[in-house]
Amino acid sequence: MANTEAETPKFSEASKALDEILEKFKSGNLSLEESIQLFETGVSQLKICQTGLTQSRGKVEVLIKSLQKDGEIVTEPFEA
Repeated sequence: MANTEAETPKFSEASKALDEILEKFKSGNLSLEESIQLFETGVSQLKICQTGLTQSRGKVEVLIKSLQKDGEIVTEPFEA
């Protein structure tokens, strides 16, 4: 079965899931088995976030390139 956009978890959903996992870890009331399961889930959600960020970065770079009028393509890393 092919994934459609509606079936693919979004960055915001994965980020929220990571926040919830973090809160559960902070509670300190988890068994070893629960901790391992949450860690596995967290890694999965982190991969979704990384993919979303990578795709967004690519889109931003394309937009920056399209704004170049003189043909010189210059991209600079974003620093917050």
